[in-house]
Amino acid sequence: MEVKLFRVSNEHIKNQCYLIYEGNSGILVDPAWDYELINDFLQENEITLKGVLLTHYHHDHTNLAAAFAEKNVVPVYMSAIEIKEYGFTVQHLIAVQHLQEFVVDDFRITALLTPGHTKGSMCYWIGGHCFTGDTIFIEGVGISSELNVGSLFNSVQFIKQYLPAHTLIWPGHSFGQTPGKELNFLLKNNIYFLLNKKEAFIEFRMRKNQPDPFAFK
Repeated sequence: MEVKLFRVSNEHIKNQCYLIYEGNSGILVDPAWDYELINDFLQENEITLKGVLLTHYHHDHTNLAAAFAEKNVVPVYMSAIEIKEYGFTVQHLIAVQHLQEFVVDDFRITALLTPGHTKGSMCYWIGGHCFTGDTIFIEGVGISSELNVGSLFNSVQFIKQYLPAHTLIWPGHSFGQTPGKELNFLLKNNIYFLLNKKEAFIEFRMRKNQPDPFAFK
């Protein structure tokens, strides 16, 4: 299995979306902004799209889901909680639950519910790779609210305990570090993975005078 990273942008937002592929079959994760870039890669490499995975409902992660789903007539997967809480809809939408295992073509996927950035944020664990959207970055964690930041702490603790340390982490944005680093790197270098007490995590995540959350690299 291979992972193709697409760096795309819209004004001040820079995204990392992904194609997981093996042979001539592939799945997109959070496709956004640059349809031609992604579609050209599919066509040039004769890859047939089999599905779309969405980590959460924000537009910078779902912008092209409808276009790819409709053109290729493929299912789109999203957390059931995310769909219910935010009313997200797209053609061929399938709701998935925490720890649900499902198969798309020859890809075996485990859905991991990781609330905190949004109420139904979901990561996807596939063949030693985890696609984390805006829940976890290599350098930190996603934006959260006072109501949800406790859930974000729980999600980080869950990822720490559930995934093998050699799992490769592929986030939705970069703030300087290269995506695709092992979880073991985050366990040693991501401060949010080093904060084991919820109160300290919440205080640090919600502190004043934080760096610009849109300072993407």
